[in-house]
Amino acid sequence: MQEQIDNVVEILVKAKNAVALTGAGISTESGIPDFRSPGGLWSKVDPGEFSIDRFLQNPGRFWRLNLSLKQSGEFDLASAEPNLAHFALAKLERLDILKCLITQNVDNLHQRAGSVEVVEFHGNFLRAVCMKCKTLEPINEVEERLMSGQEDTPRCLKCGGILKPDAIFFGEAIPARALMISQIQSQKCDTLLVIGTSLQVFPAAQIPIAVKVKTPPATVIEINREPSALHKQVSDILLVGTASEIMAELIEKLEKRVGVTSALN
Repeated sequence: MQEQIDNVVEILVKAKNAVALTGAGISTESGIPDFRSPGGLWSKVDPGEFSIDRFLQNPGRFWRLNLSLKQSGEFDLASAEPNLAHFALAKLERLDILKCLITQNVDNLHQRAGSVEVVEFHGNFLRAVCMKCKTLEPINEVEERLMSGQEDTPRCLKCGGILKPDAIFFGEAIPARALMISQIQSQKCDTLLVIGTSLQVFPAAQIPIAVKVKTPPATVIEINREPSALHKQVSDILLVGTASEIMAELIEKLEKRVGVTSALN
């Protein structure tokens, strides 16, 4: 493992266009459950509840479910804090090594850790969006109206349209801008960090495939508790372990290599 980490440090130092792709596994150490593993969210909630068709049938029902999940602690994104892996990626950006971070997560933790160039592939669950006029509103303010009994189905304060979390539900398309940027970054990328994602959800899982089939191919470095579904196809280096431990060690060695030191958080 130490030899692999030293190798990754050298790859990152030489990288011209490093990109990161992160998934739910980077946030589990922040107390946010992933979706597909045993004990994950889908073992407790029917994934169909997060489909756009079911939402449109009864938006109020979804909002009540969402509020109950938050109050029970099953899916309370607002109280989670960034961990060392989030801070490490923000530091890679400040060191001008990481040029873009594409995340499948909807928890806003990368931004809170200080990352700026973040592509939210699946949206952000800390915002609500009006399905009519696209006005955004902090989701905690929507939830406060629900809890106070002011509304059963949250409505936009501007136009009265139905509000939904600003995240991609099953049956919805990936935002065009996020898809476009990810495609551009895939072509520019020479080093891809794949962190905390099982690579089972497309089109996000297409990103490491795309960087390997282009000319010249990028180097793919995977950091996961267990190998992803595509690791044999796309990963040049596989580091098995928690994202926070491996990323903290990478940053420590990288800073020594480039002569920069500072606390992660």
